[in-house]
Amino acid sequence: MGALGHSFLVGETGIEAVKNMHHGIHGKGMSVKFRKGDLGGDGSYYSTPKKGVLMRAETNMMLMSPAKQGKPHAAGVHQMDIETGQVVTEWKFEKDGTPITMRDITNDSKGAQLDAAESTFMGLDDNRLCRWDMRDRHGIVQQSDSTVLDWADGHQFARGTNFQCFATTGDGCVVIGSSDGKIRLYGKTSMRVAKTAFPGLGSPITHVDATYDGKWILGTTDTYLILISTVFTDKDGKTKTGFSGRMGHKIPAPRLLKLTPVDAHLAGKNKFHGGQFSWVTESGRQERHVVATVGKFSVIWNFRQVKNSDHVCYKGQNGLKSCYCYKIVPKDESIVDSKFMHDKFAITNSPEAPLVVATPKKVSSFSIAS
Repeated sequence: MGALGHSFLVGETGIEAVKNMHHGIHGKGMSVKFRKGDLGGDGSYYSTPKKGVLMRAETNMMLMSPAKQGKPHAAGVHQMDIETGQVVTEWKFEKDGTPITMRDITNDSKGAQLDAAESTFMGLDDNRLCRWDMRDRHGIVQQSDSTVLDWADGHQFARGTNFQCFATTGDGCVVIGSSDGKIRLYGKTSMRVAKTAFPGLGSPITHVDATYDGKWILGTTDTYLILISTVFTDKDGKTKTGFSGRMGHKIPAPRLLKLTPVDAHLAGKNKFHGGQFSWVTESGRQERHVVATVGKFSVIWNFRQVKNSDHVCYKGQNGLKSCYCYKIVPKDESIVDSKFMHDKFAITNSPEAPLVVATPKKVSSFSIAS
């Protein structure tokens, strides 16, 4: 999703641009078609990008494609110029002269894609967390068709972290989800040791997100979403988040966002994926909703309700509290992704920006208030 003039649909054979408007996305603009071998692979198959990350005031997109068919890891990224639709640089991942892989990339912070001078981005592999720099060690932007990214900062952990997914806050802190269910919080100054680690409930974390202010984090599992407050008071009486201080025994009980038994039956064997907050990139702005996808459903929770400990759903519940209050937006076919547009596109009679829902055949957007 773009926060400026356009958003982009990344598919199996290319990228299409759509206009961002206050009532939703509209029309089609630039279209770039991929050829076999363009974005990796051995030329015998289309290496569909697994991830697209907008950078440099949304004038560039970093496309990460699997190095091998059926595997999530990539050996590098392709930098595309949005205006020309051309891949301008093929970047390789290396550490100390040795090629390595990444399973995910993201921006340095929630609003970093709007920075015209952005030259760094975050990378994650099973046991690695790092920051990549497109400049060389002297701070000069590298210019060539195929270049090695500079490992600017990061840490390679001993085996066993099993990192799966990550996201950043507005000030550049990092939340990481693992296949063993753990969720780790890293501050801005060190990627070596997590400030706080939530033990998890056993289910693998497939997607994570954080609010802009870092006070709440959201983890997605196959059958439920886990919502956790990171705010606590330290021994000196100061209010902090788990990104800036060690929460220890002050970690609060998470809230679980689930489907009712009836809706879970209708969803069948489909799994939740891509749970995320609505999108803000300014201090003082508050996220209003949580959205996740399961099968043919986009499921929307009111964030202001579910984070309230007095919410009606929680009354009479013992132990972990679960919320079953949500809206469902059904489609005729399986949904690929559901995301809210940037909150600046909220219309005057709606508290929330439009929701964009993508299926294999169609992309639509609408105000959830209607």
